[in-house]
Amino acid sequence: MEQHPVFRKFTRDWLHEVTGYSKLYLCRVANGRVPLTTAFVERVTFKLGEPTDQLFNLEAVGSAAGGNPQRN
Repeated sequence: MEQHPVFRKFTRDWLHEVTGYSKLYLCRVANGRVPLTTAFVERVTFKLGEPTDQLFNLEAVGSAAGGNPQRN
């Protein structure tokens, strides 16, 4: 499974420091073991100050999951 662009652009260690998400959680999201949620996307894009479409390929996530990412 291909990782989201955010995990190719930034290390999980750095994302952990900036977003407050645990490294384990970030690893699970990056590997697709935990579904990408709207809350996660919103928090990461807010903290990084970058457009969502540059950090995540949401169309691929939506089609793979059978819909849009869901909010926790």
